[in-house]
Amino acid sequence: MLQKKLWMFPLMFGIIGSLIGLVLRYAFTGSISAFPFKNFLHAHSHVMLLGFIFNGLLIMVWKYFTDGIDKWSYRYYLILQGCVLAMLVAFLIEGYAFYSILFSTIHLWISYILMIRLWKRIKGNNTLTQFVKAGIIFHFISSLGPYLLGPLMIMEMHNSPWYQQAIFFYLHFQYFGVFFIWMLAVLLKNAQLNLSKNNSLIILISLVLLFSHSLDYSFDHYVINIIGFGASLFLFLVLFKLKSALVTGKTNSNILFKIILLIAFLNIIGSIPAVANLVVESRFLLIAWLHLIFLGMYVPFIWISFKKKINAITWSTYAFFVLMTEMCLVFPGAISEFSPISLMWLLFITYLGVFILICIVHFQLIFHLNKRSTNLIEA
Repeated sequence: MLQKKLWMFPLMFGIIGSLIGLVLRYAFTGSISAFPFKNFLHAHSHVMLLGFIFNGLLIMVWKYFTDGIDKWSYRYYLILQGCVLAMLVAFLIEGYAFYSILFSTIHLWISYILMIRLWKRIKGNNTLTQFVKAGIIFHFISSLGPYLLGPLMIMEMHNSPWYQQAIFFYLHFQYFGVFFIWMLAVLLKNAQLNLSKNNSLIILISLVLLFSHSLDYSFDHYVINIIGFGASLFLFLVLFKLKSALVTGKTNSNILFKIILLIAFLNIIGSIPAVANLVVESRFLLIAWLHLIFLGMYVPFIWISFKKKINAITWSTYAFFVLMTEMCLVFPGAISEFSPISLMWLLFITYLGVFILICIVHFQLIFHLNKRSTNLIEA
């Protein structure tokens, strides 16, 4: 029953967040006048980041590395969900202002308490448990970014590169700190595989140094590219060494790990100055990269963690629409030349497909959880 209550929130927030994303795509078509774009953008990013991905990975860590969530931790978890819901409303109404900042801050502080409680309840003392703890440390480190925004505004540096880098700092240590580490820890746990201390250290150092890719948005220096290239290369090589152990008979897990390798390889490509400059200059490429990470890696990872089997047609259709969305964002000129409809409408249609597939899978998973809970009660 508790499993159902825990998962209900990220599954529903995933639907809500993707719906807001769909509205944003519709607004791009020019069909809505006087649209508060930034308000919806903030709502979309926060709900997907904190309400869906963070929640889902947090539940999995509690499941695989503790004896289960305790009563007080569950209460703090519920408070987090209230904050996400409050942020959703506040961002839609006022954008980045008093109430959205207030509930974002409360969410962050409550998450500290939950992270400390999680740390104390982690079982074992192997490399994977240290990985989970490293993810917790990354969560605390990432929050330095938001705390710097206030002082930077007071010093009238909100238009400086450092203000943008403070935001990137938080996002990087969430995307490639907390999320990536926890995902890898759960994957290795399921495969009953442990990492050597050297390999785990290389992964952690590489993920930290990958922040150089974010620095590339504000500072153009060859040292930044060298650090990013080295970090990306070492991360890819260590992950590639795990390929034979992690690629098992499960098709979905095999494909997921290949996507992880693809993400790691693209980080290497992104270290090339010419490619890095393209991403810096093109917002479409940036969105394509973020959506590849979330829609292509983290969302499928959360889905395959359920015992409920998702049929091949659903997977194939989801992959098709995600791939089409990526193609439109990466090659807008070529797509516009051959498409009979405008690029923005094509983007809306492809994302509509993604949204429908997310709804189908999430409602299936909710039904599965309800069915399991009913069976347990009857038993």
